[in-house]
Amino acid sequence: MPLIGLFALVAGQLGAGAALAAPAPAPSTTGSATSSAAPLKAVIIVGPTNSLTDSNLADAESLALTAESYGMDVHRVFFPHATWENVLANIQGANLVVYMGHGYGWPSPYTNVLTESRQDGMGLNTFDGSGKNQYTYYGANLIRDNITLAPNAIVFLNHLCYSAGNGEPGMAIPSWDLARQRVDNMASGWLAVGARVVFAYASQLFNKMVKLLFTTDDTMEDMFKTPGAKNFLDPHQTEGFYRAISGDLGMTTSDWSAGSGGGAVPTLTHLQASPVDGGAFLNGGPDDAMFTPNGDGVTDDLNITYNVDAEAFVDFEVKNSSGGMVRSFSGWSPAGTGSADWDGKNDNGDAVGDDTYTIKATPRNRGGEAGASKSVDVVVLTTMYGPAVSPDLFYPSDGDNLAQTTALSVTLQQAATFTWKVVDGDGNTVKTKVNNASVGAGTQNWNWDGKDGSGNYVPDGTYYSVMTATTSAGSYSHKLPVDVMAFRMTTKDPAPFVRGTKTKVYVWSAEPLYSKPKVKLFAPGVSVKKYRTYNLAGGGYYVKVTFPGGAQPGTLHIQVVSKDVNGVKQWTDYYFPLL
Repeated sequence: MPLIGLFALVAGQLGAGAALAAPAPAPSTTGSATSSAAPLKAVIIVGPTNSLTDSNLADAESLALTAESYGMDVHRVFFPHATWENVLANIQGANLVVYMGHGYGWPSPYTNVLTESRQDGMGLNTFDGSGKNQYTYYGANLIRDNITLAPNAIVFLNHLCYSAGNGEPGMAIPSWDLARQRVDNMASGWLAVGARVVFAYASQLFNKMVKLLFTTDDTMEDMFKTPGAKNFLDPHQTEGFYRAISGDLGMTTSDWSAGSGGGAVPTLTHLQASPVDGGAFLNGGPDDAMFTPNGDGVTDDLNITYNVDAEAFVDFEVKNSSGGMVRSFSGWSPAGTGSADWDGKNDNGDAVGDDTYTIKATPRNRGGEAGASKSVDVVVLTTMYGPAVSPDLFYPSDGDNLAQTTALSVTLQQAATFTWKVVDGDGNTVKTKVNNASVGAGTQNWNWDGKDGSGNYVPDGTYYSVMTATTSAGSYSHKLPVDVMAFRMTTKDPAPFVRGTKTKVYVWSAEPLYSKPKVKLFAPGVSVKKYRTYNLAGGGYYVKVTFPGGAQPGTLHIQVVSKDVNGVKQWTDYYFPLL
């Protein structure tokens, strides 16, 4: 358990303060590289808090100005832009984190067990621009899994229910043990990701504390103590627990401001780039990464990965083929693998044009000393918009009036030389719609009936709609899968399967069914095992199966079978290694 001190002082209701006079600042972004020592980083988060949102925004802006007056690099993640995504984009490597918003702690009257997927974290905008009464809780487990703070970081929780020991306004003052549990749980996620101390103030602001951080060498305990207080456990008779501190109370302000010091000059290696969701590739050119940031939701974002041998800021510069700067941004990473995303936009937020871009990554330590840069080339091509397959599972070969075709489509945003084929899993052409034709801008459609170029139905399997567009900027393809079979089946655990173990099987049908499908297991040396499936929320079916312990190692045959609504029996066979 972290060391905890608790105070309870006379305090007003949560979130008291003046109304905000100006709109909340937009989400902040980190600037480009600097050769001087990196300033200490503060991230101030204000979530939607119903009627208290405006007063929290005013308090947060006051605190931000105070922190900036001491030279801190302040990132404002303010309502209505306080989404989980925006928090993650700003919080990494922070020396000071301030969160003002709803608190959902534990123990509470709402759950019997601690649920850290949503408790003991932050209440944030459900989506960018959502209202003051619309929020989603991101709990301590999500903090642990996604956030890394600077060494010796301080977290300040302000105006949260449960964070300092009390529950919610109107609730009874808790016992000592209940208050301790609430404070401990609310701090635990932050302490796990690098925070050395977590303050929780239900009403008092943190402005004075920021001043003490820069003007004294006090310990956290000295900063926290109330003048005249006789001990840490000093609850007010009527107000209860409104102030708390968790962590290393002996840490000094100089320990905090030093962080881990400048440290050695970091080394960056293994710089790579790839589209976030795959499915697009270059043709006949260099083996560069490419993506298609045209806003259609398909390969719109680029993921950049790298390794650093020590914690480091990483400064990115994106230049076009003429050497002009189009985008600069920075990230922070602990030692090991790090990543960043580029959305294909310039520093003004406009989409870049089709071109080859060079991304340069430069690591630096907290003292501003830079290591050697690495670069990777990335191609942006955006001619094809919205490639689609619907449905992506159909079964035409039974010859009935169900699931006869699939609709393939794509929109060309400019004239191009265009090729459109369906290929099998080995890349062999099954059928060609158009080959190296000059096609003008507009939407292209193809209703594929599951037949090859000779007019025969293709065997069950996964096929791909491959669309290729060539312009003066380059040639690239989109490749979208479509399953031609009666039933698609996946398993919770990957093959090979081990005798005597269990897994869940998930099934989807191409056609509406007369009854739920059955799953049959044919294993070497044992009789057939049959399973009835159950409805899966959101569509499809599932069942838990056991791989026979008495079977022989070899090939496991799984068959999914049922009748469609016309009473026609249909099945799909799958084969896996059995160990």
